[in-house]
Amino acid sequence: MFVLIGLVLVAALMLNFSKGITRFKSTYKLRLIMPTVSGLKPHADVMMSGVPIGNVIDSELVDEGRSVEITVQILSKYQIRTNANFHIDALGFLGDQYIAITPTTNISAPFLTNGAVVIGEEPFNMQEAVKSISGLLETAKTTLKDLDQAITNVNRTILNEQTLTNFGLAVSNFYSLTADAGTLVRQLSGIVTTNTDPINGAVKSLRDVSDKLNKMADDLHIIISTNSADLGKAIDNFRDTSASLKQSAEDLQQGKGLAGSLLKDEHMKIQVEDLIQNLNSMSANFAIFGSNLNQRGIWSMLHSPKTKPPQAPPPALGATPRAH
Repeated sequence: MFVLIGLVLVAALMLNFSKGITRFKSTYKLRLIMPTVSGLKPHADVMMSGVPIGNVIDSELVDEGRSVEITVQILSKYQIRTNANFHIDALGFLGDQYIAITPTTNISAPFLTNGAVVIGEEPFNMQEAVKSISGLLETAKTTLKDLDQAITNVNRTILNEQTLTNFGLAVSNFYSLTADAGTLVRQLSGIVTTNTDPINGAVKSLRDVSDKLNKMADDLHIIISTNSADLGKAIDNFRDTSASLKQSAEDLQQGKGLAGSLLKDEHMKIQVEDLIQNLNSMSANFAIFGSNLNQRGIWSMLHSPKTKPPQAPPPALGATPRAH
């Protein structure tokens, strides 16, 4: 009897632990749709705010393997609203997986009923997180390597002895330049201080000239304003004169009038050219006569041998030639 009672108690305990907390209690079922079970085992706990309220019964693939349907059993005394969040969590860093339910602040949503379908959140993937951290560490390693190379280049090219010497010389030159600039500023200040009166006089003269120019501009404006009608008439007369000159030039070019007829007559043109040539010759003779008069005087000109008299100039334009 003792052995028989012990075996019954062991079987009851095994059955109780295998069925979880819902054994011999009123429950209702929910169907939870998630992308993956993420290591969730059958009979895993379902907790709400850290309190066990049910167990996982079964899980199977749906939607051609793109998601998983997890069937859970919830104690009837725990009511869950439809806006609650379902996700897979772990007990500690390396603990067992369980389904965590997080209620929201909205208490107006209805409660879930037996057989309701709930969409769960994607669980945290530790492996993907480790891969991301590994990639981040690799990137950090590469960055540190590049930074070390950059520091090495800086030490080799910038912080060498020659560069530091040049930098010291540059600082020294800058200090000297600053001192010279201070001296120059003091000298300029002395010049301005000692020449204050001439500078003020020059400024006053410049102001007087500016005032006179302003007055002259005002007077010129008044003259133009008061004589605008006369200026307009003068401009019109100048325009008319220009038009008349232009018309006269066009008439001469086209052979109109007396002057145009003379310019177009070839025979008259030849006579005019001969007349101009004779006038040039007479001008040359008068120049020679004046030169001799200046050199010899009037008396020598009177007793000089007679020369052949110059030929008479051609008759004037339009005159008839005389008989000798």
